[in-house]
Amino acid sequence: MDYWVELLKGPTEPDITTHQKRHGRLEQREYWWVAADELEPYVAEAYGWQGLKLCGRVRRSRRRLHQTEWESVETSCWVYLSLQAAPSGPQCCRWLRQHWGIENRVFWVLDVTYGEDRNHARHIGLPLTKIRHTAINVLRHLDLGYIPDGQRAAAARPDRGIAWLRKV
Repeated sequence: MDYWVELLKGPTEPDITTHQKRHGRLEQREYWWVAADELEPYVAEAYGWQGLKLCGRVRRSRRRLHQTEWESVETSCWVYLSLQAAPSGPQCCRWLRQHWGIENRVFWVLDVTYGEDRNHARHIGLPLTKIRHTAINVLRHLDLGYIPDGQRAAAARPDRGIAWLRKV
């Protein structure tokens, strides 16, 4: 583990820094990465991960536009495994952003729209989760765009639900 930490410390200056201004806040992302030539045999033996090409870390800092100090700073590590050649730096940045877009899209709907964090029925396990995921996938397949609108449409006319399932 010490080898992993030392390898990711790397240079003090980030390889790429990006800035984004949205929703009344400024977000800065700093990316570091290293080729995993020396680390690949260790990771393959210890974890069974074959084809490690890159590893790195990203530090995300956020603040409101009118503030001068960063409100939150998060650092996370990442690895890139592939049998193909390693991508370029900007390509890695895009892939990392897309990954979090997918994560946020799925979990935000489950947490906010379906109230999964407040719902004690989530403890009954997999069947209820599968029903929720099926409902989300059906509504997205119908190109309704906004999941709560699809829920309201289905609640207003329950007979639509069977017709929607036939379309999928």
